[in-house]
Amino acid sequence: MNKFLPILTLLFATAIRPAWGKADARELLKESENRHRTRSQEYAGELTVVNKEGKERKKGWKSYREGYAGDAKSLIRFTNPPEVKGVGFLSLARSGGQSPDQWLYLPSMKRERRIASQDRDASFVGTDFNYEDMEEFDHAKYEVSLESEQNVDGLPCYVIKATPSDKAGPSVYEKKILILRKDILYLVSEDLYRKGDSTPSKKFRQSELEQIEGHWVARKMEMSDLKKGSKTTVLLKEIVFDKPQATKRFTLQNLNREGGE
Repeated sequence: MNKFLPILTLLFATAIRPAWGKADARELLKESENRHRTRSQEYAGELTVVNKEGKERKKGWKSYREGYAGDAKSLIRFTNPPEVKGVGFLSLARSGGQSPDQWLYLPSMKRERRIASQDRDASFVGTDFNYEDMEEFDHAKYEVSLESEQNVDGLPCYVIKATPSDKAGPSVYEKKILILRKDILYLVSEDLYRKGDSTPSKKFRQSELEQIEGHWVARKMEMSDLKKGSKTTVLLKEIVFDKPQATKRFTLQNLNREGGE
């Protein structure tokens, strides 16, 4: 056993706790970002959308990301079924903690469509995610506070309230309640509250965590729309981290190219 480990653990705990001994939400989220930041990520997603009657629809996509959180660029390209094959989505981070620029490419139109701020709550290609949900979480866009600590699935977690700041622009949500695992500072769930709601409108959950190439990652993501009674599950396959990305991958030119990756 490393004899310095207890000392290092104590130093880390001190770094994220103010003098009165209570953990600080901002510092926790900064440390979480530092621990889990990667240069890039790729994966193949297998999606299942289940409506309130229990009817299932299957979809598949390929996801590419460069950067992380507030500096992330991402591209998603649907691979199946035929009616959505080729549909593409591009998201580019903006400076100053603003919401990213987003575009959707529809093969039937042969061109991209910019996602306007009033469309951020629209369903993302028939899933329970909306366009705001497709953003990388960036704590800098929120006012945050530590609300409590609780066990989730038998594991100690921090409960953090995140309220969108004015500088980030309009948000679909009034607040988010984040559940952060204490041991690895990994975000495992979010309760999403729309304006005026006293109970969550939606719930996002990440599970089946494992280490791949030295990085913690959830192999399963679920977005439940608690008002509609529907749920979208994404299973992550073929996960690769820190692979150099093609120079023009995150461009409108590539987004508009049929089958562009």
